[in-house]
Amino acid sequence: MTGPVDHPEVSHTPVVLFAGALFLFSWFQIHALGDVRNALVPFYGWFAVAFTIYLAMLWVVPRIERPWIPLGLILVVAILSRWVMVNAPPTLSDDIYRYRWDGRVQLAHIDPYAFPPNHPTLAFLRDEEFLHINFPQLRTVYPFLTQLACRLGIVWGGTFPSMKLVFVFTELVTCLALLALLSQSQRSPLWVVAYAWHPLAILEIAGSGHNDALAIALLWVGLAAWQRRGWIWATIAWVAAFLSKFLSLIILPWWAFRKVFRGWIWIFVLLAGLPFVLHPTAVTALVESLSAMSARPAATGLIYVALSTLGPAMIAAAVMGALWVAFLVWWAKREDDLMRYCFGGLIATAMLAPTLHPWYLLWLLPFFCFWRIPALLVLSGTVVFTYAVWPGYLSGGAWTMPTWARVAQYAPVLALALWELRRLLPGWPARRQSVVKATS
Repeated sequence: MTGPVDHPEVSHTPVVLFAGALFLFSWFQIHALGDVRNALVPFYGWFAVAFTIYLAMLWVVPRIERPWIPLGLILVVAILSRWVMVNAPPTLSDDIYRYRWDGRVQLAHIDPYAFPPNHPTLAFLRDEEFLHINFPQLRTVYPFLTQLACRLGIVWGGTFPSMKLVFVFTELVTCLALLALLSQSQRSPLWVVAYAWHPLAILEIAGSGHNDALAIALLWVGLAAWQRRGWIWATIAWVAAFLSKFLSLIILPWWAFRKVFRGWIWIFVLLAGLPFVLHPTAVTALVESLSAMSARPAATGLIYVALSTLGPAMIAAAVMGALWVAFLVWWAKREDDLMRYCFGGLIATAMLAPTLHPWYLLWLLPFFCFWRIPALLVLSGTVVFTYAVWPGYLSGGAWTMPTWARVAQYAPVLALALWELRRLLPGWPARRQSVVKATS
C-alpha cells in the first residue's frame, strides 16, 4: 500500500495466530500422506485448506495497522511449514535425484558435464536411488552455481532434507530482498506473506527441493540493488542468477532499450559467458541435453495444447517461441519500470511454455507481494492439478493429464480472466498503467 490504511483494524494477533496454526496443521497432514502420488484426493483437500488460508491472509493484511507482531508470527509459521515439508519424501518430482547425483559426481572429483549417469565410467556411484534419476542417458543441464549448490547438499550429508535445505535457505534471501523493496516502496512489510505463505513455494521448494529457488533469490537481490542504484551489485547478482537458471535472461531486452544503463549489459555478458568459455564441455552438454529434452515436451500449457490441435507440434512450438520473443521486445519498449517488466515477462514465459510444471510458477510468487492479479493467484493454486498425471504414469507409463484436471486447473482461471478483462476494457486507454494496481 502507498497511502493510509482505509480499512477497519482487526484484532490482528489472534487472527494471524489462528490462521498460522491451521496453516501449519495442513502441512502436517500433507506430510503424513507419505507418497502423495497415491493419495492425491486428500492431498488436494489439504492443499486447498492451505491455499484458502493464504488467500484469507491476503485479505487481512491491508487491515492491520501495527505490523510487527504479526510479521514475526508470519515468519515463524513460514519457517515451521518449510521444516515440516523438508522432512517429507519428495514424491511429486524426481528432479532432486538428479541434484543428488550431480553433487556426488562432483564430490568424486569428476566433471558433472562429462558423462551421463548411465555411462560405465560412473557405475561405481550408482545406488538404490539411481533408477529414479530422470533422463539418465543425458548429461546434466544445470548451470555452474546450481552445480555448486548440489555439491553443498552432498557435503551437508547427501540426504534429501540436506539437499532441500540448500534451496530453502535461499528463500530467506528472497524474503529479505522483498522486505527491503516493500520498505522502499512504502508498502507494509506484512505483504511478504504473499510469498512466505504461498503453498506452492512450500510444496515445490521445501517439499520437492526445486533449484529455481536459488535463481529467484539472486534475481530479487539484483532487483533490490538496482532500485537502490547499485548497478554493479545488481549486475553481479543477475550474472549469478543466470549461472543458476537461464530464465533470468529475460532482463536483457529491457536493459537493451534503456540507453542510460546499456553499458552494464556488456559486463553481464562478459561475466556470464566467461565460465562457458573456460569450460566448453558444459556448453556441449547443455546444447545436447536441452535439445533432446525440448523435443519431447509433456504438453500441459493451455495455449500450446490449443495450438497443437490445429497443426503439427513443431509449428505450434515455433509459434509460441515467436510470440514470446515478440512480447518481450514489445513489453521492454513499453514498460519503464523494471519490476513490472519482469513480472509481465515471466507471466508470458509461463503462459507460452509448452509445458507448465507447477514449479515454473515459483518465479511469479514474489511479485504477489506488490501486485495481485486474481486469475494468476488462482492459477498458482490450481496448477497442482497437473500432478493428476501421476496415477496414469505409475500404472501404464503414460504422461497424460486427465481432462477433469485440465478443467479444474484452467476453468476458474479463465473465468476470472474474462471477468477482469470485461471490467477493464471500457477504460483501457486511460487505465493501462493501473491494470495491475487495481488488484493490489
